[in-house]
Order: sequence, then structure tokens, then C-alpha cells
Amino acid sequence: MKKWVVKALLVCLATGTFLSGVSAPPAMGAGATTSMKKNSQVSKPVSQPVHNMIIFNDYQVAGLDSGGWNWVKNDEFILPPETALDIDLVQTTYGSGTNLNRSEVLLDGVELPEYQTEQQSAQSTFRWQVPRFSIPAAKLSPGQHTLTFVVTDARSQKSTVHVRFQVEAQNFPSIFEGEKPEGEQVPSGSQTQIFGMMGSTSFASTVPGTWKLINKTTNAEIRSVPANVFSTGTLATGNYDLLFIPDDSSMSTWMTHIRVGMAELYVGTDASGQKLSQGQQITAPSAPGVVKLYSPVVGRWSVNGTGQTLTDSQHFEVVIPDMMAGMTMTVTFEPNQAANTNNLWGGSTIEVKIQVPGAPNSCDPASATATLDVLMQPNAKSTLMVERENLYSSNSTVKLYQNPVHVIWLATAAEHVERGSEASDDEGPGFWAVDNVVVDESKLNWDHTALLLSSYKPGRYKVNYYSKREPRQSWCGYIQVIEDSPPIPSAPACAKNEAGLAPAPGPILWKNNRGSEYRDGQTVIVNSAADLDSLRDLRLMSTYAKRNGNKKIKDGSGKDTITYYMPNLVWTYGEMPFGSSQDYIGGTISSKNKVQVFHEGKEIARFMPSTNEEEEDEGEESLDLKAIIADNENKPGVYTVKVTNVFSYKTCSIVQKDRKYGKELDERERDQTMTFTVEVK
Repeated sequence: MKKWVVKALLVCLATGTFLSGVSAPPAMGAGATTSMKKNSQVSKPVSQPVHNMIIFNDYQVAGLDSGGWNWVKNDEFILPPETALDIDLVQTTYGSGTNLNRSEVLLDGVELPEYQTEQQSAQSTFRWQVPRFSIPAAKLSPGQHTLTFVVTDARSQKSTVHVRFQVEAQNFPSIFEGEKPEGEQVPSGSQTQIFGMMGSTSFASTVPGTWKLINKTTNAEIRSVPANVFSTGTLATGNYDLLFIPDDSSMSTWMTHIRVGMAELYVGTDASGQKLSQGQQITAPSAPGVVKLYSPVVGRWSVNGTGQTLTDSQHFEVVIPDMMAGMTMTVTFEPNQAANTNNLWGGSTIEVKIQVPGAPNSCDPASATATLDVLMQPNAKSTLMVERENLYSSNSTVKLYQNPVHVIWLATAAEHVERGSEASDDEGPGFWAVDNVVVDESKLNWDHTALLLSSYKPGRYKVNYYSKREPRQSWCGYIQVIEDSPPIPSAPACAKNEAGLAPAPGPILWKNNRGSEYRDGQTVIVNSAADLDSLRDLRLMSTYAKRNGNKKIKDGSGKDTITYYMPNLVWTYGEMPFGSSQDYIGGTISSKNKVQVFHEGKEIARFMPSTNEEEEDEGEESLDLKAIIADNENKPGVYTVKVTNVFSYKTCSIVQKDRKYGKELDERERDQTMTFTVEVK
């Protein structure tokens, strides 16, 4: 016997409402003829439309008693979960001539127009059995509902009946991942992911029942096991359904979809973008720029060698720095794998490559300001020794010999790798690239200040380094690792303090306190003394030699090694004093500048470094051109401001003379000038 029929034996009746608010008294069941207690409402007119019978899924929930009143079985009908509601209606209307019989249905007070029907007849009494219609389970959520039925005749008279009923909630068993019923429950209808080319998982239930594993592609049943714990066994890439049918028939069947395969990646913010496969290479739109990636599942994202990471996310924005032009970046995505699942082959990590458009930076020493050191460890029992120090960027190949190749580090600072001293780490952590491919973290040290060259096979490699602290601190060069003993040197070598880097000067310009700039060849026309206010606090922007502490220099080897310190000088661009000199004892580069002001070609002011060695050449912070013009009695005419920068750097070269090699030391100078004029009316 169906359980809603059993519940119907407990009669709980309520009132149906007729036309103009007239309600029918309750009755004792379908077709009841027992005398029923009337409420305070008036008798029902004989010609009023009426519902003769309302039936839910072959069970009558409303009808007429012997007095013509409707009885209704509220709260007696209980609909099982995920079950459609079939409805049968019989209703009667009265009239003369053309007779109309219209049926309308409302669910919880909201009209369902798709179920409105009507028929016409010439009969004065028109009894109509409305064709059966069904309300799908999707419209009937678990809980209490009220269906309202309205019958209307040709005179627009209506009769209304309300039927209240229950929809059962699904009663799923408690299912857990793993072999023990503990942790977080797996809801029915969920999806279980196994990331990899094949894998397995297991589930446990708190109640007895039967597990059924189905291949969705073929609809073939793979396994059927009566047990509380179930293991899928090894599943190949594909889609599967796992059902658990409890022995208790009052409980609902539980199901999960199992997907075995690699996680999916897309370009963009959702699955409508380009789908990516393992190892696929795409091209970034520009550098600098951003490449957006998406996965339908959450996981951990990282960009190898750059420090860009994000966890527990479906979306990731890969930041493309401008210095990465012409290089290839690798993005790694590792989906969050459930602890219970096992990927037996192929792994779960996906890698895609991003090719950055543009040409890679050349290894021009004028554009790369960092210096690197080389450290070697010949074997496991030897100590890590400094092989080269202060390597400048160059298109020339640096050859490193080791037989067999064991450990070779290319580092921003040797002492930092040896001792972890931050004080000696000038350039700091950086991005590294080998042959224009960004290096994975596995080939870098703990803080990305050194590259393990020995992790590559012997060969010649182009290496790029960009400081994360200051992108202008960069290095570019060619390193050849040779698995052999080093050749015997046959020529002298330039010492580390015998050559300096040639400058790559930026433009000279003046800035006032309002942010205005005055560049080479520019003319400013002044009509009054008030217009000179913008020329009172001019500050000079140019390239100059800047000291960043000292560098430790070692000459010789073994017992003959000499250690000393020399200024660590780099070319930099920014605001600097004018009429100043940057010259340090032992330095390989230096700079100085002078400023001249002319009126109609005649010099009226000069600022330049002092020739007295006992005086400091700190220069002036700002130029008050208005005051200089005032000192010249504000004479009209053309005033010219000229800046001259002088850059000096030591050079060392090995030359052959009379079948012998020798060193030639020199110091070169490079001048840079700019002028701008002020025309005073």
C-alpha cells in the first residue's frame, strides 16, 4: 500500500471556498454522505459552477457531499521526492445557449497559465472531465504547497477550491570519501574529480546498500557490490556514474559523477575562451601586459621563476613585465586533489607556456648595470669557491671549466650564496632566463639570487638576470660550461679595478617645483618678472656615477691572494647636484658637470666643481634663474643655460706586440651637453 494512502486513513479535512467567498463544510472522505456541520455561510445556489472531483495521482483529494458542498483532504496527500503530480478534474457549469466551462490552476498563489483550458457546449448543464495534466517535479520543491482550482462559466461566475499537500524531501544516505564514514559528506549529484590519466577512489556509507558503477560513455554497468565501503578500482580517462541504493526503501538513491582526466585550462575568465592542452604555447598580447587564465576547478597557480603564485582559485592573471620581451614564461596549474583520490599515472599538474612578443634585450654592457659572480664546487667533499667576481654584461662568452661538472653557481653576490649575508647582496632576488626561457625555481637558490648552471648539460647558454628590487639592475651574458680541465693561461688578464663600464646617458633636463620640464633646445618666452617665478627652483636630472658601498676584490690565488675593497660605482639616472663631481679614489668610473648662464652670448654665471682638492664638490641642489636674471638688472634679451656632463671610465685591453701579450690601460671621457633659452621681453 502506498504510504500516502496509509496517511489518508487519518482524516484531516479543511474548508474549500466557493464563489463570493462561500465555503463548503468539511466531510469525512471521498463521496461521504454523513450529515456535516455547516459553517455560518449561506447555502450554495444550484446553478453555481462546481468542482465535482479533484484527483492527485489517482487519489481523490476533493469532491462533493450530498448537500452539494465541497469537501477537501488538506495535508493528507504526500508526494514522494522527484515525482511529477498528475491531476484529474471533473467540473460542472450551468447556463443556457452557449455554455462555457473554463479551468484555471494556481500554485502557491501564482497562476500556471500553461494549465488553463476551456470548453464550450450548448447543454444547459455542462459536466466536463478536464484532460489529465501533470506538474513536473522540478516545480514542486520539498515542503508544503497549495494548489488552487478555479472553474468559470459563461456568466463569469466562479467556484474555487484550495488543496494543501506535502512534497517529501529526499532522504539520502550519508556518504563519505575514503574507507571510513568520517569527515565531510559527499552530496548526491556532486562531481568527484580524479586528476590524471587514470586513478581510483573509494567511498563509505553509514547504512547498508548496493553500489553500482556505470560507464557513462557505454551505459555499461562495470561493478555492482552490496557493501558499506566501495572502491572504484583503477579507472581510465573518462566519465562514470556511481550509485548507492540503500537497503531501506524509504531512503533515496545517492549518486556522484566521477570524472577521470587532466584538469581543464582556458584563456580568459570562463570556459568560453581558448582551451589549452598540456605543454601548449600561447602568445601574450604585449609586454608589459596581463594574460588571464581560468580553470573550472580550484587549484594552485604559479609562474615558474617569477614568484607569482595564487592558491585555491579558478582564475589567475599572469603579469608580463616589460623586461620579459622575447622570452618564454611557464605557468603551472595544480588542481586541488581530494585526499582520498589517487592519480596512478600522468600526474595532475598542467603546464602551459606563454611566449612574450618583442625582441630580447641585447647583452650590451651599457644597458645592463649589474655584476655577477661565479662559484664552483668540484666535488661533494670540496668547499664552494669563488671562480669569477664582478662579471659585467657582454656579448663575449665566459668559459667555465669543471671535470666532471658538479656544482656551478652564477650569483648576484658570492658572499650571499656562501654565507647568506644580505649586506653583500646588492642586486637582490631576480628573474632569471636561460636562452630566453624563464628559469624554474628548482634551478635557483632559496631566494632567487643565484642560478645553478650545473643543472644544465655542458654547453653555451645565454643568461639574463633582472633584479626584482630595481628592474634597471640587470645582467646579460653568454656562459659556456665545459666538462674539461681549464687550459693553462698564456696571456695577462685585466684586473677588476682596471676597467669600468661605459655610460649609457639619459637625457639632461631641468624640472621646476610644479613638475614642468625644460629640455635641450627648448625656448621659454617671458613677458614680465612674474613669469620668472617658474624658474626659481630648477633641479637637474641627468646620468651620474653613484656609489653603492664597496666591493670586495681578490687578486691572485692561493697564498698570493690579495684582498682589498674598492668603491662599488654604477651609472644611474636621477636628480643630482649641479656644479659637482663624483670621483672616488680607486673607482673605475667618475662624473662631473658644470652649468653656465649666458646673456646675449656673454657668460654671467658659472657653477663647476672646485679645483681645490681640500674642498668638497657637493654642488648646488637647485638653480634660481630668476635671481641670476635679477642680478643682471633684469635686462631684456636671450638668456642661455648650458649644462655639460663629463663621464670618465677606465679601460683595459690585452694587445699583442712582438709575439707577446700586454695590457694597455687608459681612461676615456665622454661629454654630454644641453642648452635651453629664456627670452625676456
